Amino acid sequence: MLQRARSNPVGRALALALVVLLTSLGAQAAERRFLRTETLPRQLRAACPLCPALLPNAALQEPPQEPPQEPASRIPTAQEIDSVLRELSAVTGFRVRRQLPFELITRDQVNKYLKEQIRQSVKPDEIRAEEVTLKKFGFAPADFDLKQTTIDLLTEQAAAFYDFHRKKLFISDWATVNMRDAALIHELAHALADQNFPIQKYLSKTNNDSEASMAREAVVEGQASWLMLEVTARRSGRSLADPETARRLMATDSDSSDSEYPVFSKAPLYLRRTLLFPYDDGERFQQAIFLHDGKPAFARVFRQAPASTAQIMHPDRYFSGEMPTSPDLPKTLKHAKPFVEGQLGELETRILLEQYAGADLAESLGPRLKGSDYRIDEAKASHRMTLLYLSDWSDEDAATRYFDAYQKVLRAKWKQIEVTAQDDAHFSGKSEDGYFTLVRDGVRILSQEGFIDPPVTEPRP
Repeated sequence: MLQRARSNPVGRALALALVVLLTSLGAQAAERRFLRTETLPRQLRAACPLCPALLPNAALQEPPQEPPQEPASRIPTAQEIDSVLRELSAVTGFRVRRQLPFELITRDQVNKYLKEQIRQSVKPDEIRAEEVTLKKFGFAPADFDLKQTTIDLLTEQAAAFYDFHRKKLFISDWATVNMRDAALIHELAHALADQNFPIQKYLSKTNNDSEASMAREAVVEGQASWLMLEVTARRSGRSLADPETARRLMATDSDSSDSEYPVFSKAPLYLRRTLLFPYDDGERFQQAIFLHDGKPAFARVFRQAPASTAQIMHPDRYFSGEMPTSPDLPKTLKHAKPFVEGQLGELETRILLEQYAGADLAESLGPRLKGSDYRIDEAKASHRMTLLYLSDWSDEDAATRYFDAYQKVLRAKWKQIEVTAQDDAHFSGKSEDGYFTLVRDGVRILSQEGFIDPPVTEPRP
């Protein structure tokens, strides 16, 4: 979500503050993939300078088919590091410009580090803006604590992280040997990319556009996740260039309620999906660019960055340069001021649909979104928050289906709702949040929510 008024985009200020953790979320996922295929060896989803290797969904699904190994008790040797860097260089064509220091780190140290990075890098009003937006759309409940949940999620999930300010890799001391080996490849892929295309600079070139920001995160994490699989595959004479190898290694599973990861399991769908998107969808995006370009693909995605989550999910749109539309919202009233505004891209629209209308509709309708803008206004006197949200669809059938689906969103995200008018193009009434109206005009749908009086052409908050 692109925020132009205040703060970073919804859910992104903290995420970007923690891109320090260009994390190995992918490490355990890759470990499980190799345990399942068995024919391959086992070693292998801003403000802060980390890129963490987190635990994508695939890691949370099936228990290992072998007894768990003891946690790693040593950092990799210089020879191991140099060997992996040479392997990565051979795949990508990136030059190895310097050696990389490593250090073991405990869970408590990770947690303290995250808190300190947020304290230094994210302002309280940025966090408030993100929480208000998440709650206004219904992505999170009224009592949701975004800051603490983000810290807890990354503390639970991070197997390793690359600090691109200090140019140093940290491996968690609780990671198993297999997970550590997988995380090593993932994090060294970050370090090598950083030596050729400085990651912090790359991620900051988004003009506060969260769609572009999320797309670039998907490049960084997706490429590292892809390389983790490719390097290990090559060690056994295989490659993701082979369709069957790619199919087996890149398969992902659905969410799990595994009690081993209670924070992840209990987190809102929005956080789970946006946390894993850069790893899972980014990995598939890198595969598509690799099959199209070969070795130049690794540099291309840094030189010609994707601009939206839709381009990540549909690489043909990246190749054609298709951009999302940005429909104009009604103007802010004179007795109110913009609190935060932005864009809801395909990823977040899919999440909203999945949460309230089902995964099947999200999958079929999401790609038909052309673009959307939203704005939350704050009344100067009462500080009442109102939401204006305008979406633009590829055709009237898609718009009609979303009009119907968004009514389900409104009915479900509020505890009480009284409908006062309803037809095939209008839906209005009142909830505990205030008066609302939903209008479809051709391929565009405008929702106005949270007003003290019934919204009209110029609603009064």
